[in-house]
Formats: sequence, structure tokens, C-alpha cells
Amino acid sequence: MRNQMVQQIPPTLSGVFAALPTPYGVDGSPAIEALYPILDFLLGKRLPGLCIGGVTGEYAACSVEERTLLFRTVARRVDGRANLILGVGGEHSGHVLRLARAGADCGAVAVLLPPPSFLRFDAGDLMNFLQQVGSELPLPVLLYNIPQFTRELGMQNILRLIRSVPNIVGVKDSSGLLLNLSLIREAKATTPMVFFIGSDELLLEAFEHGANGAISGTASACPELILGVYEAFRSGKKEKARALQILVEEFLTRIRVFPPPWAIKLALQARGIQTGSLGWPMGKRLCLKGEEFQEWFSGWIAACELASARAAQ
Repeated sequence: MRNQMVQQIPPTLSGVFAALPTPYGVDGSPAIEALYPILDFLLGKRLPGLCIGGVTGEYAACSVEERTLLFRTVARRVDGRANLILGVGGEHSGHVLRLARAGADCGAVAVLLPPPSFLRFDAGDLMNFLQQVGSELPLPVLLYNIPQFTRELGMQNILRLIRSVPNIVGVKDSSGLLLNLSLIREAKATTPMVFFIGSDELLLEAFEHGANGAISGTASACPELILGVYEAFRSGKKEKARALQILVEEFLTRIRVFPPPWAIKLALQARGIQTGSLGWPMGKRLCLKGEEFQEWFSGWIAACELASARAAQ
């Protein structure tokens, strides 16, 4: 059983959180004012939450000071209209702590903590790191399982940390592994915990396995679609949820040629929202693919909006 000192899980940790992209200037610094149209667009779609500073936000490209500025900017603009989860991943525990304290000052409901990504560590050592750091953070902690970009910890180890560290209240699983859904469902039967799905291809299956919500990059570009799957499922409209999930999979098939943050930015640009420069210049091949994608997306998103509205009826 979980430690009796377990921190109460906030009810705000549920629903769809859009994982925000970070707009950058040509010099690589965050383009703060370019955030405003993105935030206004997502708030207008009545999303319950936003996540800042995850992989979709390309947090590795920012300094601690820049990330703190992003947190504060988003918090001011949102002004309580959505719940905030803030990514605090870093290659030094001191940076993680500083970011988490800034998040607490901004009124975030939780922080998202991935393992380190740069240096190699034994899984047992990673467990020790996350156990100690997680217990010191001033907000509820969601472990961020995204082994494609960080060190591999394994779902069984993540569940052990949730059971043993009161401040670690759950997990965002972006591994894309179907097996993890069953492992988490079994754990939730005996352990109070939060589960957010981060792999959009498993969105509906995760809800069927008891996920509390989604932290989704796709939700930044197609908020009506991801929210539609969640709300249709919660309302018992299983067939409508499945139809919307097929649209999610169409989108994912189209964007596989791009790094995930780039795809979200290209989609937002096709919706008339500027997102700053990409991290690296696109070569001829990707430029052509980007043009093809945006042409397709402009027509597809109109059909997607219509399908989402019908599912809500």
C-alpha cells in the first residue's frame, strides 16, 4: 500500500492538457509575444489545462531563466482560466528545483519530471535520483515517461516510485507501449495515482484503461479533436469517440516525417497562428513535405471541426 503520508491528489489533475510548443526567434530565444495568440486560441477552445515545458515545448533549447520567464508569461496570460502543469526536466537537480519553485509561485497544479537525458545512468541510480529530487519539489510530481528522448526507467520502476514517494502522484506515459496501459490500470486498482496519456495514438485505449486525461501535443494544434475524444468517451458515446480517434490517427500518420514540435507548429501556422522559427533550417525535402502537409491540413481540419461538433451533440 502507498505511504500513509501521501499527498492528496488535486482534482484539477484530469482532462485534456495541451502540451504547448515554444515559439522561438531567429536567435534561438523564446519569442514571448508570439505565445499570446497560441494561448488565446487554446483558451478559446475551453481546454481545462495547459502544459508548458515538455518535449513539445523543446525545453532543452531554453535556459532556466528563459523557462521561468515562459512559466510566468503563460500564468499571467491564462490568469486562472486553465490549470497549468509545468515541465521541469533538466540535467542538473538544482535546475529542476529552481524551475519547480518558479512553477509553485505561478500557481501550477503539478510539475512534469522526466529522467535526465544526456548522460547514461543505471536504472537503480535513476530511481535514487528521482526519489530524492521528487520528494523535495514543492508541487505534486508527475513522472514523465518518454524513453524516446530521455533515459529509460521502465514502467515497473515508475510505479514503485509512485508507491513509495508521497509527492510523486502519477505518470504521463508517452512511451507508446500498449503493455504499459495494462500495468498502470492494475496499479491504479490498489494505488491512488494519476495517469495521463501522452501518446495520442493510444488516446482512446488509455481512457478505456482508466487514464485521468491526456497531455497532448496534438491538442495544441487540434484541441477540438483531442477534447472531443475525451468528452465523447466520458459521455459514453463510444462509437463517436472511436470515429474521432481515427481522425487523430490520420493526423499522426501525416506528421511522422517531422519532429513532433515542428509538426505542431506547421499545423498552427496553417490555422493562421504564427509560431516563430524552427530549431534548425528545413532542407528542400522537408520544405516540400511541409507545404504538402499544410495544404492537406487546411482541408482536413475543417472536416475535423465538423466531426468534433457532431460528436458533442
